[in-house]
Amino acid sequence: MSPVRIGARASKMSLMQTAPILAQLAPTRVVLHPFYGAGGDREQDRAPLESDGVFSEEIEAALLDGEIDVAVHCLKDAPTHDTEGLTMATYLRRDDIRDCLVTRDPELRLDTLPIGATVGTASVRRTAALRTYRPDLEVVPLRGPVHERLEALFSHAVDALIVASCSMERLGLRHRIGERISTEIICPPLGAAIIALQTREDDMDTRKEISKLHHPETETEAEAERAILRHMGGFCNAPLAGYCTTNDNGNTVTYTVRARAFSLSGTAVDVRQTGEDATRTALAVCQDLTRHGALDLAKAA
Repeated sequence: MSPVRIGARASKMSLMQTAPILAQLAPTRVVLHPFYGAGGDREQDRAPLESDGVFSEEIEAALLDGEIDVAVHCLKDAPTHDTEGLTMATYLRRDDIRDCLVTRDPELRLDTLPIGATVGTASVRRTAALRTYRPDLEVVPLRGPVHERLEALFSHAVDALIVASCSMERLGLRHRIGERISTEIICPPLGAAIIALQTREDDMDTRKEISKLHHPETETEAEAERAILRHMGGFCNAPLAGYCTTNDNGNTVTYTVRARAFSLSGTAVDVRQTGEDATRTALAVCQDLTRHGALDLAKAA
């Protein structure tokens, strides 16, 4: 059998998160194909219709054309709807879904940042959360790869950054994390901290080869979160955030699904439900979002 050709974006973040995948598969059985035009370390926390699939089209085209056998995706940036002929075949164990605070002073916390401190983020989700929790802080739009944002921090362009904890960990920067922020304060994006491996639907050899990396619990959580995006994305222009967690007490397994629709001003609808079926619970959460006015949030000032 020929080596498995794995396609990933050529950004530092993407290559760092792909490295463990290569290490867990037999080194002689895989070949990395980096893609240089597919986006880099940008973040998307915008409305689903605006950003759906923006990072993935090039890699998916290569997969469909047979240039590669596996596409590596950050699930939060992947297309909400499956592309015909392709499937998300393997989900790696989920990493920390929380955002984190990064400052020049590792002792500072979100609660102890001085009044008027500048916080760098271009994320609508994080901006809305900060305006709700600490409206005295000044949010400074800051885009680009994590290392560029860190350069802005240490050049005193901003006083603090809000960054995904998993991004810092994957880049070997765990020591820079000052505080892992509670999801009750900043709700993560749907699909956060999940790496998914996409294959051609009929490529059973490759699917079998990568199945050793699969984490069923993460798949269940991922499918529940993607159900929210699919259900709400067609008619909800407000940005969405949320997550599914697995509750296993040894006898029964239940799933808690939380979703948050919000406006840039910080106005939000925040709901959660627990049930025995993750996807059904997610759809019930969507109904609650709609009932509580999520569709009107995009109009909020």
